[in-house]
Amino acid sequence: MVSSGKINTNGVVSLNSYSVAIGGVIRDVDGNWLCGYLMVLGKDEVFKIEARSMLEGLHLLWDKGYRQVELECHNTFLVEIILVEETIDSHFMELRAIHKLI
Repeated sequence: MVSSGKINTNGVVSLNSYSVAIGGVIRDVDGNWLCGYLMVLGKDEVFKIEARSMLEGLHLLWDKGYRQVELECHNTFLVEIILVEETIDSHFMELRAIHKLI
């Protein structure tokens, strides 16, 4: 099994006034599709929902045994916060969980 993978998270789409959908595509290092995910969630802050999309993708790869992960997200601010390890003391559970995985 290949030990590294790539997650492309996709944005938040409002389904109605009460819910949103998150999703992503997971590929191997050669760009071959491994799996995808889509979840419907209740409304929340966009920042938190995008972090949840990252977290779900990371969980899928971890469950499949992948430990080297390239993660793409359109939310530059979210990526910067994760990279500078400001997630350790975050009040968002999703950010703390992402930090534990990476």
